[in-house]
Amino acid sequence: MKKRLLTGLLVLGTLSAARASLYYQGTGISGDVNMGALQAATIVDGNPAAVIANTMNLSGLGATLSDLTVSVSLTGGMNSGLYAYLVSPNDTVVILMNQPGVAQNGFGATGTGMNITLSDAGFTSIQSVTSGSVLGGTYQADGSLSGFDGGNPNGAWTLYFADTIAGGGNATLNGWSLDITAVPEPVGLALGFVAGLMALGTGLRHCRNKLKATGN
Repeated sequence: MKKRLLTGLLVLGTLSAARASLYYQGTGISGDVNMGALQAATIVDGNPAAVIANTMNLSGLGATLSDLTVSVSLTGGMNSGLYAYLVSPNDTVVILMNQPGVAQNGFGATGTGMNITLSDAGFTSIQSVTSGSVLGGTYQADGSLSGFDGGNPNGAWTLYFADTIAGGGNATLNGWSLDITAVPEPVGLALGFVAGLMALGTGLRHCRNKLKATGN
C-alpha cells in the first residue's frame, strides 16, 4: 500500500518538475554539456559592422522555457565599447549589453575583459557599471531575459558580439554558456497528473479493502 501511494506521488512530482541544463561553448566557462569550440572569437576593436556570431544547437529540453541566464568570458579590448545580443530559436532578440557604463559618465566601463553572468536576478545592470577593472559577478542584462520565457528552448541559440568604440584593441570571446530551465510538454503533464491520480486511487482502494478484511 505504501509503495503504491509513494509511486503515485513520485509520478506527479517528477513529471511536473522543471528541468535545468547548463550548456557551454569555448573555454573559460563550465557547464553540464560541452557544445564545442567557438565559430569566431575575435571582436574587432571599434568596428560595429564586424559582428561575430556563435551558435549552440540545443535539443532534449522541455517544451517551454521558464528561466534563462547567460555567462560570458572575454579578455582584451575595452568593456565600454561592447555590444551583444542573444537570439532564441523562435527569433526572440534580447540585448545583453550596449556600451556598459557609457550612459553613466561618458567613459563607461574602461576595464579589460569580463567573466560575468547575466540574470534577471542580478542586483545591478551591466549598463550602470563604470569599473576600470576586469568585470566579474552577476548583473542584469540591458534587456530582460524574461523575454525568452514561454518559448521553445530547443533549436539554435545565437550570441552576437561587436565593439562599437575604438580604443583598447581587439577583445576575445573565450566562451559563453546558457543555463536553461524548461518544463515538460503540457500533454505530458496532464498524462502524468492522471497517472498519478490513478496510482493514488489504487493505493487508497487497496488500503480500504485491507481495512475491511481485518474488520477495522
